[in-house]
Amino acid sequence: MDLKQFTLLIGVVSLPSLTTAATVYRTISKVAAVAVDCPEGTVPRLPNLVWVTYSDGYSEYRQVRWANAPLADEQAEADAQKHPAGSQYEIDGFVIGDETTDNGYPVKAQIKVVAEGYQTPEKEVAHTFSLADVSIDGDNRLTHNRDEAIREICSWDVTQQLYNYRDTYDLSTEGYTKSDGWDSPDTKLKGHGSGHYMSAIAQAYAVATNPEQKAILRKNITRMVNELRQYQEMTFVYNKDLKRNWEARDFAPETELREMKGTWAAFDEYKKHPELYGYGYINAIPAQHCALIEMYRAYNNSDWVWAPYYSVHKQLAGLIDIATYFDDKEICDKALLIAKDMGLWVWNRMHYRTYVKQDGTQDERRAKPGNRYEMWDMYIAGEVGGMSESLARLSEMVSNPDEKAKLLEAANCFDAPKFYDPLSKNIDDIRTRHANQHIPMIIGALRSYKSNQKPYYYNLAENFWRLVQGRYMYAMGGVGNGEMFRQPYTQILSMATNGLQEGESEAYPDINETCCAYNLVKLSKDLNCYNPDNAQYLDYIERTLYNQIIGSLNPDQYQTCYQYAVGLNATKPFGNETPQSSCCGGTGSENHTKYQQSAYFANDNTLWVGLYMPTTLHWKEKGVTIKQDCLWPAQHSAIKITEGEGDFTMKLRVPYWATQGFSIKVNGKEVAKSYQPSTYVELEQKHWKVGDVVEIDMPFSKHIEYGADKLSSDVASLDGTPLKTSWVGTLMYGPLVMAGTGAQTWNQATLNIDSRLSNITVGESNGVTTGAGANLLTLKLDGKEFQPDYYRNANSTHYYRINLTDAKSKKSKKVKIDFTELNSLLNLAAERKADQEKWNALSQKVPEYAPWAPFGYERMQKVMAQAQELVAKGKKKVTQDELEGTTAILNRAINTMRPGNLAEMEDLRELSGLLRRAGWPDDNTSEELKEAISYGRMVQKYVTDGSGTHDMIHAAVGKLKKAMKQ
Repeated sequence: MDLKQFTLLIGVVSLPSLTTAATVYRTISKVAAVAVDCPEGTVPRLPNLVWVTYSDGYSEYRQVRWANAPLADEQAEADAQKHPAGSQYEIDGFVIGDETTDNGYPVKAQIKVVAEGYQTPEKEVAHTFSLADVSIDGDNRLTHNRDEAIREICSWDVTQQLYNYRDTYDLSTEGYTKSDGWDSPDTKLKGHGSGHYMSAIAQAYAVATNPEQKAILRKNITRMVNELRQYQEMTFVYNKDLKRNWEARDFAPETELREMKGTWAAFDEYKKHPELYGYGYINAIPAQHCALIEMYRAYNNSDWVWAPYYSVHKQLAGLIDIATYFDDKEICDKALLIAKDMGLWVWNRMHYRTYVKQDGTQDERRAKPGNRYEMWDMYIAGEVGGMSESLARLSEMVSNPDEKAKLLEAANCFDAPKFYDPLSKNIDDIRTRHANQHIPMIIGALRSYKSNQKPYYYNLAENFWRLVQGRYMYAMGGVGNGEMFRQPYTQILSMATNGLQEGESEAYPDINETCCAYNLVKLSKDLNCYNPDNAQYLDYIERTLYNQIIGSLNPDQYQTCYQYAVGLNATKPFGNETPQSSCCGGTGSENHTKYQQSAYFANDNTLWVGLYMPTTLHWKEKGVTIKQDCLWPAQHSAIKITEGEGDFTMKLRVPYWATQGFSIKVNGKEVAKSYQPSTYVELEQKHWKVGDVVEIDMPFSKHIEYGADKLSSDVASLDGTPLKTSWVGTLMYGPLVMAGTGAQTWNQATLNIDSRLSNITVGESNGVTTGAGANLLTLKLDGKEFQPDYYRNANSTHYYRINLTDAKSKKSKKVKIDFTELNSLLNLAAERKADQEKWNALSQKVPEYAPWAPFGYERMQKVMAQAQELVAKGKKKVTQDELEGTTAILNRAINTMRPGNLAEMEDLRELSGLLRRAGWPDDNTSEELKEAISYGRMVQKYVTDGSGTHDMIHAAVGKLKKAMKQ
């Protein structure tokens, strides 16, 4: 059921004024019916929000948690024999954050199984505008961030971005600054930062207005493109024996591939022969890096690979962005030519040297090199970024039909059947996967749908997006803990126990990798092009942009966030000052010059206004200029036609949070009596001219964004203060996450509020009208001030235990013990145990590392045994507290397990000890020790975040011992 159907079902609600006495407890009196037509062989698409009406007549959207999240339940629902067309069934759910029962307010979804599949749009309905056609106006946080980013982008040394290419093509690096961060010469992800750099300078050029900055960017873009083409042409080698050019397929025959090494010594030899890379190869690391993944080599920076095609994607994307945004046709054509030739190198390699085999054992599937079914399912090593997206875009941009077909074929060579197939049926295969490894794959699947028109790709993208919204998203829009998706509906447990070791009481508060937010916004934008009347996409973009994306840039100096500050007493971990510093340094270099990208969507006859921000739109096709005059954040906006006139329909988004006082006037006349949140309003006026004004009033509402799972008493009480299990939520003001301070424990992070939030008051303006702190909105409660997340940088708490002061005590009755969730976790633990034991029994280890790292596996086994003992006691002898506690502990043990090739927190003991002894460097510290400390802390962070490997730790320990002369 899409939002349009849902709106028709619930009707348009006229919202009452809140005059009822605040002493009367507000309860849910009605929930709009949820009825879903579900194609046979799929899992129902269930809404993550339901429309509720309270006892005082007020209505709003509330989050809902559905009971069918266990994988076995979903697989049963997708079984056509169990649920054939014509059958009907129910799925239980609960409105979370409600106190009607321990699980929330009970709801049911009525499911009708139908023979027909979902209707998918045949083509995009709307498009965004070029960045150059929409400018952000005024002096506010948006323009402050943009201008800060452009200044920094202009300061970056273009020779540093070219250094690795010269090294890879065996050319002198004299006069070129050595690269650093994740593009350092001894890092196998090198090239990723150069790709982001190209995207950053292209976007900055599109939006910059300062002539000096334009000139710098023009010079750097031109040099980058010209030199890359020079290096690429070194691979244009004619082979007399083959009577054709030496191609990607000719490079590393199978016998050579099987013996190929991945050490740095081997790579030093490879780069001496760029003529062997194959026609069109352009990359900042030798082609052997791409070939090694065909032998299923693991993520290991010292001995094997990092993520070969991840960095290829970044470079392709950067070249495509230059071809899109730059205004020098010769350079644009050359950038596109470089990207096309590399894209055809990829096609050549994939077409001739790889294949897909899904059946048999893993050993059988890996017996021959190049099985993409296995390659793209490998942790990090198989991370390909948005390869399919860039190749699909290239296929759209070139004119030669043969090249178009080859590039589209290459795009779909990066399909991941093990991941895609379940998602196409709406089975949640997101759980426990590396988050940012897989989100760009979905973007690529959707992009390939634009050309291949296969509903499979559209459906898996739409299903993925919907699942993320309810099961994995945090209030700021981000996802992931330690770079991983965890179990569905476990956001609070994952956050509250992130990085915890036994005996500790404080979790690491930094989660939600900013790359994930970047890519989810991108996916939402692309989906919106197919269904622009569904306001949910822009509701999500607004949430994530206004909170995590804008908040991820330090307004005082150019620094961006890798992980984001989400947990208790969190300080934003600013750093990542260059595109090569990390993956999030890369996406961070792009984030802050394109805030306006999703403000407007259009087609030949309609303009959708998706975001309310101070902007000017030059709609060249219509010959009109439209100015949106407002502050940011905006509670009032005036949209004015300032130049030209034209015929078109205008549609305005009513945000999901706009539950009171929303108003639209055209030339002073109100257009409707009431407005349904999370929809678009179509204006009757069709001819627009200079002087026409559309006024939108949208007072921010106060509401709580609840975590999907309760904070269990055992986790809340880790500091020694006994606390009860409770709902946890974030205070929202309109689209803004409001953060407080002064809470270092869950006891301190408790909000005593009434059910109407009437004891939360709106603070007075700070009086600042310009700059990063302009129009700062605040809320107050019990003498505490809450400020927007984008504004707060240090010692912030976003999630609080929610204590409803006017709630009536639930009647004391024996709670029905339900082992469903615990049994589901036990089944998952049993699967992992069986996989580990199967691998242990192998005489020849395929793959070479165990499914699960040892410390986490040992913890899971211990807790699994405790949970089995609890279930064996029987429901009559188990209390609800025992059940909740055991479920939470087992969930935590499963969530914190890592793949067998990754280091665990326990592996850091020696490195952490050395870093403590080394202390913080000062003026007397040698350069060698400074570098060793810096590298050691970087590795420590990687391991904490879930991407560090044993070879990194070994290297860091060695550097420190050498520098400390141990």
